[in-house]
Amino acid sequence: MAILIFNRLPEYDAPYAEWLEELNEEVVLLTSKQLAKDFRGYARVLAFENYDFNAAVEFTALLLHEEKPFRVVVATAERDVLRAAYLREYLGLPGQSLESALSFRNKVKMKDILRNAGVRVPDFSPLESVVDLYRFVRNRGYPVVVKPEEGMGSRDTEILRNDGETARWLANGLPKGMEVEEFIDGEMYHIDGLVLDGEPVHIWPSKYLNDCLSFHEGMALGSYLLEPGNPLTNRLRNFVTAVLRILPTPQHTSFHAEVFHTPNDELVLCEIACRTGGSRISEEFRQAFGLDLTKLAVQAQCGIRPHLPDRLRITNEPVSQFGFIGIPPRKGVFLSGPTADELPEWVTEYRLISRPGEAYDGPHTSVDYAATFLVKGQSEQQVLERLKHVKDLFDRRSRWSE
Repeated sequence: MAILIFNRLPEYDAPYAEWLEELNEEVVLLTSKQLAKDFRGYARVLAFENYDFNAAVEFTALLLHEEKPFRVVVATAERDVLRAAYLREYLGLPGQSLESALSFRNKVKMKDILRNAGVRVPDFSPLESVVDLYRFVRNRGYPVVVKPEEGMGSRDTEILRNDGETARWLANGLPKGMEVEEFIDGEMYHIDGLVLDGEPVHIWPSKYLNDCLSFHEGMALGSYLLEPGNPLTNRLRNFVTAVLRILPTPQHTSFHAEVFHTPNDELVLCEIACRTGGSRISEEFRQAFGLDLTKLAVQAQCGIRPHLPDRLRITNEPVSQFGFIGIPPRKGVFLSGPTADELPEWVTEYRLISRPGEAYDGPHTSVDYAATFLVKGQSEQQVLERLKHVKDLFDRRSRWSE
């Protein structure tokens, strides 16, 4: 028997072979051509072009199962959740069920379940025809949000503010698998954590610097952990805990929820995913809590009893306040960026993602970055000021050609 992993994560965030070494089992990795070169020590690493949408990925997995059956199928990214669930369903393997995967991946199904249970979600409608969209905007008014039912990274998500924008959005046809929902006026938070044996064992909220659609304007995306004493900290933790108990949550999973806090002091769930949050959330939690969300979720799914940090038995609070920021690429050719030596000591991680000579036409999703920074501080306010500082520093020190 072997372990199959669908992978969209870089090796520095997901060294699966190291995490699963004690099992002494073959681990097979299916991943993209861009990431494959960094993974070593696996029974097989198969690389694919157009990994996110390449259906040969799943077909290859089934062929491999014929050669040597898999006992576990693991997915650690949004795009792979359904891939893995369909295989488990067909092959009769343990792990997250197809019903559970659909409840987390399909935004209409998710909101149906939660609304029926009394959780506040945006009003919404699946878009099977233009009539559905017309009816919704006439009943609800503008602005509205249109997005794929099974989208990720805010890809193909738009805010429509009037009939003219709606007509332009429809000019190339109504895309399949879309939904429309009420625009929620409020600040957005994300809440991240870990479920083991069906119970949330760690959960902590953060506040976004900008909303997840800000990449359309070329704005940076980032967030910072809330302080333990922030009045919203426990409210958000309790709110998302209730959501996890309502949904068919997997026995072992990390999770990433997004919640609006409205001017009327109302909490409204945007959506929740059964995987670790993107960008630098994984590293932020390693530094703030000594907790590797993806590692522990993968180990638990493969049969290794996860070991939580000893300090979490005493307190679930962060060792310090942390935040991250991802700076999107400009339009043009990247020439150079600041070096690590130029950064303040409170920058705890810096990743320069763009390479000299690479050309960009701007960001396409909320996680398209030229560089990322992780910073620490003694308070939310200090972390926020430091995130702004590194953003300004990168803008000044990076060079681009038209």
